[in-house]
Amino acid sequence: MEHYRKSLLNALKLMATFHPFVEFISSIGTLVVIYFGGRLVVQGGLPIADLVAFFLYLDLFYQPVRNLSVAWESVQTALAASDRVTELLQEQPEPHHLPGNMQLEGPARGQINFENVCFHYSEGENVLEGINLDIPAKSVVALVGPTGVGKSTMVSLIARFYDVTEGKISLDGHDIRNLGLEDLRKQISIVLQDVFLFHGTVRENLLFGKPDASETEMIAAAQTANAHDFILQLPNGYDTLIGERGIKLSGGQKQRISIARAILKDAPILILDEATSSVDTETELLIQQALERLMVGRTVILIAHRLSTIRNADQIVVLEGKHIVEKGDHTTLVAQNGLYQRLVNV
Repeated sequence: MEHYRKSLLNALKLMATFHPFVEFISSIGTLVVIYFGGRLVVQGGLPIADLVAFFLYLDLFYQPVRNLSVAWESVQTALAASDRVTELLQEQPEPHHLPGNMQLEGPARGQINFENVCFHYSEGENVLEGINLDIPAKSVVALVGPTGVGKSTMVSLIARFYDVTEGKISLDGHDIRNLGLEDLRKQISIVLQDVFLFHGTVRENLLFGKPDASETEMIAAAQTANAHDFILQLPNGYDTLIGERGIKLSGGQKQRISIARAILKDAPILILDEATSSVDTETELLIQQALERLMVGRTVILIAHRLSTIRNADQIVVLEGKHIVEKGDHTTLVAQNGLYQRLVNV
């Protein structure tokens, strides 16, 4: 993406120079003909008809140059686009399962184990090192720490958006690399800070996680997420088009639709990444109520910068400098007088 951006900017800069240059040269030629031709007409050495003919010939002469400038712009834009296409073609496909492919029968219990996990995006620059963590089924675990310590990376590894470079992650005792991606991701619902909604109706976005859900199930999920009332106020209710990325909705409305979608999917593992950080206080209360209903009976992994939202977590995991430095509940960690206490007091 960065390479594409630079290529496109270079092409635009070149066009911003080339077009004015062509127009400037054309204008200079026209001024020369006006100056010298006008003097000859005044002196009687050139008929006006011939001067007009010179102007027409000059325009015919410059027309191919103008066409060339337009063609050159198209070439530069195509070159920039080709860099992006090449970059896309060189992307590695999503990770596949190991040879011993396994299928989970029904919903998972939700027990997750990190065993000596290391991970890097670039060779030699580890983001996580020596991560050992046991997440019991149906427990609430919060990941906290300074920005950039790998909290979002840890949850990305659970969903296998990336694969670990060392160690392993297990789900109910099975290495997740032995599970098919579709089978694994059926067990996981994710509610992010930056909600992604598709260009379609509210109904289509809600049914994305469970296309075969009934109307009753869909409405029940929306009601649980505190979304049903505002959906009914939309011009066409559940059949209202919400635009690309839900542009016609407010941040809180998009968040509640995302929560309703997760409720409807009814996956045993729930990942919440700063789900209430970008909304006002009243909307945050509605979302928090919806999340509390959603978290019941599920394994929940919660990423939060507002530590007030994770005080009741069963286990709080504090990360710093690629490692887990503290683990325990809120009371235990505060008593340790370590990094967690400093974060609480900030």
